[in-house]
Amino acid sequence: MPNLLAHTDRCVKCGLCLPHCPTYGKTQNEGESPRGRIALIEGLANGRLALTPHLEAHLDSCLTCRACENVCPSEVQYGTIIDAGRALVAAQRPPSAHEKLLNQVVTRPSLLRLGARLLRFYQRSGLRSLARGSGMLKLTGMSRFDALLPPVPAVRILQEYYPALGTDTHGDVALFTGCVASVMDTQTLNAAIRLLTVCGYGVHVPRTQGCCGALHMHSGAPQQAHALAMRNLDAFNGLKIDAIISTASGCGAPLAEYHKMDDADRGLNKFSKKVRDISEFLASIPWPENVTFAPLEQRVAVHESCSLRHVLHQHAHPYTLLRKIPGIDVVGLPGNAQCCGAAGTYMITQPAMADALRQDKLAALQNSAAQLLVTSNIGCALHIAAGLRVAGQEIEVVHPVVLLARQLQISGGQA
Repeated sequence: MPNLLAHTDRCVKCGLCLPHCPTYGKTQNEGESPRGRIALIEGLANGRLALTPHLEAHLDSCLTCRACENVCPSEVQYGTIIDAGRALVAAQRPPSAHEKLLNQVVTRPSLLRLGARLLRFYQRSGLRSLARGSGMLKLTGMSRFDALLPPVPAVRILQEYYPALGTDTHGDVALFTGCVASVMDTQTLNAAIRLLTVCGYGVHVPRTQGCCGALHMHSGAPQQAHALAMRNLDAFNGLKIDAIISTASGCGAPLAEYHKMDDADRGLNKFSKKVRDISEFLASIPWPENVTFAPLEQRVAVHESCSLRHVLHQHAHPYTLLRKIPGIDVVGLPGNAQCCGAAGTYMITQPAMADALRQDKLAALQNSAAQLLVTSNIGCALHIAAGLRVAGQEIEVVHPVVLLARQLQISGGQA
């Protein structure tokens, strides 16, 4: 593992990352810190350490929030190291049932849509109440998943192209819909299309696109992640577009780093350079003069997802956009530098740590006196919203563009 060891060698074990690591903060355990995990991965890679359940547990408990990267004086690429370390682990043991299910479902849009329809039926038919009351969920180990599940929207397949509205057009962009978001967060996708077309951009939605591959990369399956990257490259190739727009920062971050997957490039570098977060893109373009926003006299807290803050470094843009709304009081959620505990499938596979980190967010939100919470990542939204439901806090969690689209006002008869 010469490339991996070259990365681990950059870590001088200075410990400046420790105060910024959520799991170390909760446990004060060196094995739960970035430098501790790097030492374990280094030992595993050079053969000095054998794979044990204890070692694997330390690697699994990492959130891959990458807060440590921002403060590292040696510029250690921790994200690359932890993904490679998990790939080493995966090579020495068979995939779990959860990993097999992940591969089957999120990579196949038809299965995702079928699953969404079944879950919607489950919620609306009374089966959910029956399953909860009978104890079946606990018996099957599905209580955690059920608690995280929001009301599932009806499955709708987006058009392949939405033309720009108005006479002042600026070109075309493409919308990345992802896997889970394509069926669970359609309101954000629709809001993004609405705002982009109003601002004079035609929007392509390639039918053959799919999962970004982040879940596979973080679970030690780089080959599958690379295959998904190439599939998306093929889906967007040939489109005459100015940008590839992502609404979920958890997808936007890996899309922007596709070029790291393949030394041969094969177009991934060009793809990555076109990726733009929706808030960053909308904040950077001129808006039509006939577009205004209805006032909103509410305090709105902004949760900064780790992927937006620590990887894309674009966490300022949602504030810029939301302040277009008259009367709004936009505040950052205290503790934004710390992960909420969602981290892809982490909120399901590591419930104790995920809930402990989420509790900090819920306490901060309650103290903020905000009536709304916005976040740019679907995983964070699902995790925090589930915690709010359990706590009985009636605070809606939405994407910034959803709130913007709700308040949108257009004069002059534009559709």
